[in-house]
Parts: sequence; C-alpha cells; structure tokens
Amino acid sequence: MWACTKCGRIFKKEKQPHSCNKIPLKEHFKNKEKAEELFNDLVEQINNKIGKCKIISLPCCIHLFGKYDFLALLPKKEGLEVRFSLNKKITKPRIKQTVPLSTVNFKNCLQISSEGDIDKELLEWLEESFHLKD
Repeated sequence: MWACTKCGRIFKKEKQPHSCNKIPLKEHFKNKEKAEELFNDLVEQINNKIGKCKIISLPCCIHLFGKYDFLALLPKKEGLEVRFSLNKKITKPRIKQTVPLSTVNFKNCLQISSEGDIDKELLEWLEESFHLKD
C-alpha cells in the first residue's frame, strides 16, 4: 500500500495517479441538510460498530478510509448515494447498480433516504467492505 505524502490518500499501487485536491466537508452539504444528518449518523455507526474511519472530502464525493478506501458518499438533496466495493455482486432490490471493478470485485451502489435505511444489512455490507483487503 502507498499513502500520498501530499493528501494522505491510501492506494494499492505506489505513485498511483490521482488528484490531491480537497474541499471542506461542509461544501458537500450546502442546501442538503438531510444528507448531512444521514452522513453524520452513518459515520457514527461505522465508527462505533465497524471501526474508526478517516474522512477525505474530495471535489467529486466524500471517501471514508479504514485501512483502505472502502466507501464513497455523494450527498444529494434527499439523501446520500452510497458506493462500496465487495468481492461479490449484491442482488437485493435496494442495490440500484452493480459495476464490475475487476474479475472478483464489484462496486455496489444504493441510496440512503432515511435513518431506517442505515440498518443491520447495510452495516454488514459496509463491515465486509471495510475489512475486504485485510
């Protein structure tokens, strides 16, 4: 693993091309109060139930890192778009899109619109993603 000395992001390959640009976290939540509440709830649950994570706010989205980048969040007016990697394709109705990242890993995408969406099933998937590269 390699950590960029300028931005602190962690990558699989040394000197992996990326942008070091960051923006203040609050920028993502302008006029998106519901998304901010859901974000705070989700991060609290991850920190308390899965493991401590670091938040990196990029212009495109918010990344959460444990030992690795395991979760991307895109604040929307009515909630959060959640993207996480697993070594399996999830076929549940709440998964809106699954994209192959390699022959063994898939990016799974879903929406969180209420606190009830941050449930045991989601936290189990996120825990698996958090530990995927251990």
